[in-house]
Amino acid sequence: MTSSSSGDKLSPSFRQALEADPQARVSAIVRCKEWNNACQADLKSRGLTVRRRLRLIRGMAVEGRARELLQLAEAPWVLRIEPDQPVHTWRTRQ
Repeated sequence: MTSSSSGDKLSPSFRQALEADPQARVSAIVRCKEWNNACQADLKSRGLTVRRRLRLIRGMAVEGRARELLQLAEAPWVLRIEPDQPVHTWRTRQ
């Protein structure tokens, strides 16, 4: 399997969850090879909603149906698709 195949773009557990319920609404992070307006247009044309652009990781937070994310994994400009999860920071006491 090459790094550009759709299998490498989704973790096995995330792929399994998407395939289990293709109609489910899912929030995800889509990482791009190189971000440009064409990427955002492609996401919208696939029925995905871009919630925000993530400049530090060349990606976008998107929302849409699981089946749309599975299809998006075939796009050549996509590096990785991951579930959008809460981010926590470490807090230390002094």
